[in-house]
Amino acid sequence: MKTRLLPYLLLLCFFSVCAFLFQPLVNRSPHNARRASCQSNLKQIGLALRQYSQDYDEKLPLRDWVTPVVFYAKSDMVFQCSETTITKGNNDYFFNSRFVEAATVTIASPKTLVLIGDGQDDGGLNATLAQLPSSWRADEKSPAWRHLDGANYGFADGHVKWMKVNRVNRDFRMVGK
Repeated sequence: MKTRLLPYLLLLCFFSVCAFLFQPLVNRSPHNARRASCQSNLKQIGLALRQYSQDYDEKLPLRDWVTPVVFYAKSDMVFQCSETTITKGNNDYFFNSRFVEAATVTIASPKTLVLIGDGQDDGGLNATLAQLPSSWRADEKSPAWRHLDGANYGFADGHVKWMKVNRVNRDFRMVGK
């Protein structure tokens, strides 16, 4: 029985083209997993902030926010973003310093206000930011570009969202859809 080479070559070409087309998706999957892990961390930190505020007359923590909030978190490892190489004992996230010791009832439009997010690269513990640093918008090595050209942000209403830096205005409000 004679076998023909052409069907096998066509099949090989088909699988080669499929592999070429799907390679970018496969290459991004570890980054997507780390982004999802970071989102989970921010969700847990957001819940810890909410529990803290419920215990302290609906007020958010002081400027050294990690120390009191860590007791409400499941683990101190939630303060470590899996995309960074910072060692244990440090914090990879920022807290919006405009709301240090603020009463949660005074927050206008909590669904658009960024309260916490990717934003600490120097290995400190209690990062606070009053506004999005303008240098982050262009610097692709900044925390605002940490996860596939974007970052994760936790909002005052408790939800967490990945966004590109152009979706966050200077005062940590989400813009656009």
